[in-house]
Amino acid sequence: MISCSTASSISSFFSTVSLISWASAQLPQIYTNYVNKSAEGISPAFLLLWFLGDFLSFTSCLLNESVLKFQIYLSLFFICNDIVLCYQYYYYNHVYKVIDDNLTLYKEDEAEPVTHPQEHGDAALHDISSTIHIRSHIPEPEEPDEWSSLSPPSDGSIPNSYNSTGNKRPSMAKVITLGTMANAGVSNALPISQSMTTAAAMILASQEDKPHEHGLLALVLAWGCTAVYVSSRCPQLYKNYRRKSVEGVSPLLFGAALLGNLAYTVSVLTSCEFLLATDKSTYFWHQLPYLIGSSGTIVFDFAYFYQRRIYSNLPHYSTVVDLQPWHNIEESTHDA
Repeated sequence: MISCSTASSISSFFSTVSLISWASAQLPQIYTNYVNKSAEGISPAFLLLWFLGDFLSFTSCLLNESVLKFQIYLSLFFICNDIVLCYQYYYYNHVYKVIDDNLTLYKEDEAEPVTHPQEHGDAALHDISSTIHIRSHIPEPEEPDEWSSLSPPSDGSIPNSYNSTGNKRPSMAKVITLGTMANAGVSNALPISQSMTTAAAMILASQEDKPHEHGLLALVLAWGCTAVYVSSRCPQLYKNYRRKSVEGVSPLLFGAALLGNLAYTVSVLTSCEFLLATDKSTYFWHQLPYLIGSSGTIVFDFAYFYQRRIYSNLPHYSTVVDLQPWHNIEESTHDA
């Protein structure tokens, strides 16, 4: 029979692979959003479901005495990573877009001053010119999305988050609520700081008075987490289907998630706690929601890569509108 030391080495290896995969999964997507100055390729429902799944996973890990300690800390690590990705979605799709539009309009005003049309016969054209010039300074309303309630005002002003008075500063709770959820699974462990270990031990020790109630609640949360994780890819796959494109979504995000989930599953099944447990059925039952939450997403990860393959072969069309300078319009009017 395999010894505990050997099983621990195997489990630690796959847990390290899983941890590295998940630790690096967010970086390509964050970089893609930074380069594009946009996160429109990501579905907000996808992000929200991921956050909810990570939050439920973290809560269930605190209450479930059968989980490994690395699961607690990695769940917390995922929540912190989710905040970064989801804040990018809010900033680039709402705050940055308004600021960039205002700067563009300002530069256009400086570079192209309004020319006054000729008098008399051109009076009507002058009125039309003024109307066009004025309307060009009014930002077009954006299409409503799932988070339209958080969009900055479209009156051309700088968002209130930059107002020095701070009277109408958007609630930080909204940003954090929008913010967090990116990694569908939890993996094994590298060494963890003593302070974090002590804190988790105190939390788990405080739950020992009512082990049955807490164990049942932990299982309910874990299965809820599993349902969220397994369904989290669906909004993103649907958005890709509607757009007929996977542009803006880093393939490394799904690739790292796929590798991390596989390695996580192996690390749990090869751990000493599982192989040498006196009651394997009970241990496996407590671990089952976490295992399904990780392995159950694999088919959806493959679905993303299938979409990437078929949509990359589709032709991309773009419509370009050629706007003629005003003096050309005047000349053509006089010629007529």
